[in-house]
Amino acid sequence: MRIQKHTIWALALGACVGASVLTRDARACGGEWYPVMQVDPRIHGVAEAEKALSSGKHGVAAASVIRMMPHIKTLKPKPGTLVGRAERILALATARAEGALPIAREVPREVLGSWLGGNDSASAQNLAWSIDVLRRQSNGKLDDVSLKTDLAEALSHLEPHRAEARGILEDLAKRDLIASPEGYATLASLRSQSGDADGQQLALKRCEAMAKSQGACVLRS
Repeated sequence: MRIQKHTIWALALGACVGASVLTRDARACGGEWYPVMQVDPRIHGVAEAEKALSSGKHGVAAASVIRMMPHIKTLKPKPGTLVGRAERILALATARAEGALPIAREVPREVLGSWLGGNDSASAQNLAWSIDVLRRQSNGKLDDVSLKTDLAEALSHLEPHRAEARGILEDLAKRDLIASPEGYATLASLRSQSGDADGQQLALKRCEAMAKSQGACVLRS
């Protein structure tokens, strides 16, 4: 069946008009059309939060994640994805802040939730969430020593989990695989708590060799 010339012309005109509606930059029919690409602003935001965390700015890192993803506690992302990276930042920042994030001025009140850790129960809840997140992520990538180090660091903040934390870190230390200065500082603290003064000093020296600032190598009681 032959299509009449006027039918072909009408179809072409319709395509041209449709393209013009899609973008203001569309040129006259026959010109080129380029779709507008949208960049997810969270990509840059998560990268900046990672930098803040590595610089010891735990509150800044945590506040950035919560503002971008206030519902993050309801998610179960895979490690390494954008949301997974954000979840890991928040979990580690929360652990390093002992479950009480100093972010009241940086995050809208309606999304603060329990992040401020206003009492011992809220802080313990936040720490438990951090441990759950890092354990899930570590179990999802069993060969990732960086996640194991982060998990051990979070575990060390709750007394019932300190033996597990030390077991993980001692195993990594034997193989020279502790992935962060904070991991060595945590091991030094755990050794100190058990009376291993020589082991404490060795771990502190390794921490100081890795750390960009000595603030990462402070012993916890």
